[in-house]
Amino acid sequence: MIITVVTPTLNGAEFLGACIASVQRNRHPSYEIDHVIVDAGSTDATIDIARANGLRIIQGKDKGIFDAINKGSFNSQGDLLGFLGSDDIMLDGALEAIAGAYRRSGRGWIVGGIRWIDQRGDSLGELAAPPAWMSARMQACLGWNPIMHMSTYFSRDLFMRLGGFNIDYKDAGDYELFARALAQEPYARVAAPLTCFRRTGINNSVVNASRARREAQQVLEAFGPGSNWERLFWKQLLKGWFNLRNPGWMAHKMQRAVQTRFNPAAQSYF
Repeated sequence: MIITVVTPTLNGAEFLGACIASVQRNRHPSYEIDHVIVDAGSTDATIDIARANGLRIIQGKDKGIFDAINKGSFNSQGDLLGFLGSDDIMLDGALEAIAGAYRRSGRGWIVGGIRWIDQRGDSLGELAAPPAWMSARMQACLGWNPIMHMSTYFSRDLFMRLGGFNIDYKDAGDYELFARALAQEPYARVAAPLTCFRRTGINNSVVNASRARREAQQVLEAFGPGSNWERLFWKQLLKGWFNLRNPGWMAHKMQRAVQTRFNPAAQSYF
């Protein structure tokens, strides 16, 4: 089995070495890792770091992060396709857990949990994979994407059938793709965190928060129920599930909300 990990980059040298090392620690005799860097024209040491680690590199301008991930996925031989940001970290044993869940379940995609970390790498709490009973209709009502792309892997067959990411979406392309995938088949769930998502304050969803909200509304209109009452019901049910299932994450979220209330200049990451 080949597992392709696509990392889109643009001047990502600061954390790329740690990202690459975390993937390399996931080597295992039962599969081969194909870690590919898709670079949009970095002017820092990004390419040098990738070359020094023997990674496959695809260079050239793209139409955004989801276009870059599509390029890396379509130009690979992986049986499983995943995506890891250049500032994110794969936890030890993650790929073994993903490969095992794929073999056992026979499902076309695998969804795991994440650990939020700050710029220094300190934990901000964990977010378990969403419940296995969540449908596309429910997910769309939440208003944000609870399926974390850095802990999500697709079979090549399903990814190709879906046509990859819709690159018309600049911020919520993962939200939209996962809604389409859920509309076709459920995922196999790995509750535990598989990767660390680094919150730096310049993440796409933070910098482009207004655009991300507009795109999330498009997902709601495309996949959610027409009834406002049903939308509110599923939203509150899922919010309650995530808060109760992830107490550390909820505590950090509440702390950030208090900080933002008393200091409007403080930025909320959740």
